Amino acid sequence: MDKLQEDFVIKQYQSGIASYAAFTREVGLWASEKHVFTKYLQTSDRILDVGCGTGRTTFSLYDLGYQDIRGLDLTPEMIAAAEEIKQERQSPIEFMVGNAKELPFEAAQFDAVIFSFNGLMSIPDGKERFKALQEINRVLKAGGTFVFTTHDREKDENYFAFWKEEKERWDKGLEREDLYEFGDLITTSKNEERAIFIHIPNQAEVQDFLERGGFSILETFYRSDQFDESAKVKEKSGECRFWVARKVD
Repeated sequence: MDKLQEDFVIKQYQSGIASYAAFTREVGLWASEKHVFTKYLQTSDRILDVGCGTGRTTFSLYDLGYQDIRGLDLTPEMIAAAEEIKQERQSPIEFMVGNAKELPFEAAQFDAVIFSFNGLMSIPDGKERFKALQEINRVLKAGGTFVFTTHDREKDENYFAFWKEEKERWDKGLEREDLYEFGDLITTSKNEERAIFIHIPNQAEVQDFLERGGFSILETFYRSDQFDESAKVKEKSGECRFWVARKVD
């Protein structure tokens, strides 16, 4: 069986366009996102919203006064939906189709990059995720800020037994042949109709990932430890861990 590729990820998001667009129109930022963005980003910052989807975070940041912002997503249909919402709002935000592993920008162009909704961990293969991290580092200015979220396989005790069994399966070489590493899952989602790929790391893995990629960690927290999100947010999104990192000069 061939290893899972990027086209699988594009297809998984194509099935969730309507759900993401509704979330953009009806919900906007989570309380936790607003807290992090207003704490670490200046309204004068030039911001790149990677994996912007239909523009949920992009439009919301603009409404908060962050007006120098661009949205980029791998899935053309997501950008088409963002453009439709842009017309509804008469917004000047620029959206484009692009790949996080090959960002179409010169070096040191942005004060901040965000990659919300666990999008970074939707990239199959740890080596490919690291390419995306290197690209994010490249387009950030010295001291620039990177904000993203992941799941955390060591946080939810309801899944401890599952991960123990998964680890035993990988140790025995009985994992799915189309996956790359322990923590990879083909599962279901609240936002897509078809199966999706997601990598579920632990904190140590992400810490090492960031350090190897030239970042220092400013803050990390598990969303539900600090925020009781609205019912709409809980309905559409699973729990996650926030990461705020700074490009090492």
